[in-house]
Amino acid sequence: MKRRKLLKQLGFGLSGGLLLPHLLSSCTKDDPAPEVPFDGDVVVIGAGTAGLYTADILKAKGIKVKILEAGSQIGGRVRSLRNQKELVNLSVADFPVELGAEVIYGSDSIWGTNLKNFAVNTIDIDEVSSDRYILDNISKLAADWEIDGDFTNAQNFVASLQNFSGSGVSVEQAAAGLPARVKALINSQIGNLYGSSNSALGMGGVSESLQARTHDGARLALRTNPMQDFLIFRFDQVRDLVQLNTQVTSIDSTGDKVLITDANGNQIETNKVVVTVPISILKKNAISFSPGLPGAMTSSMSRIGMDHSIRVVIDFKKNFWGETTGFLWGGESIANCFSAGVGRGEFNQTLSITINGPKAVELSAQGPDMVNTILTELDTIYGGQATAFVRRDFDTSQVLSVIQDWGKDEFIQGGYSYPMASATLEDRGNLGLPIGDKVFFAGEATDVSGDAGTINGALASAERVTQEIIKSITGE
Repeated sequence: MKRRKLLKQLGFGLSGGLLLPHLLSSCTKDDPAPEVPFDGDVVVIGAGTAGLYTADILKAKGIKVKILEAGSQIGGRVRSLRNQKELVNLSVADFPVELGAEVIYGSDSIWGTNLKNFAVNTIDIDEVSSDRYILDNISKLAADWEIDGDFTNAQNFVASLQNFSGSGVSVEQAAAGLPARVKALINSQIGNLYGSSNSALGMGGVSESLQARTHDGARLALRTNPMQDFLIFRFDQVRDLVQLNTQVTSIDSTGDKVLITDANGNQIETNKVVVTVPISILKKNAISFSPGLPGAMTSSMSRIGMDHSIRVVIDFKKNFWGETTGFLWGGESIANCFSAGVGRGEFNQTLSITINGPKAVELSAQGPDMVNTILTELDTIYGGQATAFVRRDFDTSQVLSVIQDWGKDEFIQGGYSYPMASATLEDRGNLGLPIGDKVFFAGEATDVSGDAGTINGALASAERVTQEIIKSITGE
């Protein structure tokens, strides 16, 4: 009853017997015949959300599966501070501090439904907090900015993003008529939020994705359990199938079987393979394919980007930005600033800051000094309170902070995918085109349901690719 023990250890509760048959399936003595008879096996490349879910579905169908992960831990870009043993200098917070995905979009989305079914405690960020907006180095609630015409026009522009039609236009070009004083605000709410900057992000691609979404769009956060912990729990059935520290460098599907070669020269033969690595890895040709990637796929790949991304977490001795503040929008170095403890912890004194695109490249070049750049900007907005109240190491006086530089992560090399100016939703579909009936592709960048760049997008891509694999096996 390994799964039940893990459930208890991680603190997840079930209500009303939800999903109990699935949880107890590992305790049955006699396994039924496989739902999809297949003499071969499938290798999944990547143990992030898409890879784990793909393996989970295939295993549930009775198909033999193995997962190869280049890194030293599972979860991909879902990573939590509590699970990083080397990062011991920050946060004894009673709430999760995420180094990757920190918001669940949609209470009725794939990820939101999983959390609900397993009775994992969440908070609705919009029910327990209010966002603040920065203009002219002043932070205020939306209601307090309403008399400012520039602010109102900027928010109308953000709200109308879903209604845009056409392509070939960046957000910056579309917003050219708005005054310069709102440029950083719009960049934080659109460009940075979607993984890049307004100068690179395409209006059409974002608009199409928003139109394709079907969930309610609620913004949720886990109350007590780190996202990575739930991911590990949810896919515990395939955790033992993961082979860590195995970087795949080539995939040859020209023969009867697929030949996979790793960085150490080891080779594995399989019948089918699912590639779920980030698009940044594919664009840099870190994996060679024989035969090569489909032409439509490589063409579309040139229109989907994945920029540098950094998450900086800083602890303070006092919350000076507002106890009921959720997100701060509008900063240059603090473009997406989340008050991580709001509604979740007794000590709501931690800021989680996400920077994408050119600004992330600039800050990355500063190394640890980027924290001082961030504190300087916060000081300008809050009258020196950031430096005054930041927590420091007692012995060294160093600021207590954590920097997760995703752009420097060898096996990720960026944040999440985004559409460039000329991209359309069709390009994301092309990123998932298989090579014959042997090599398949999944991952958030291939999602066409409107949730690319999120956990939901990764999960949706897994559902799509497993249907493709099963069809290739059964011919139905």
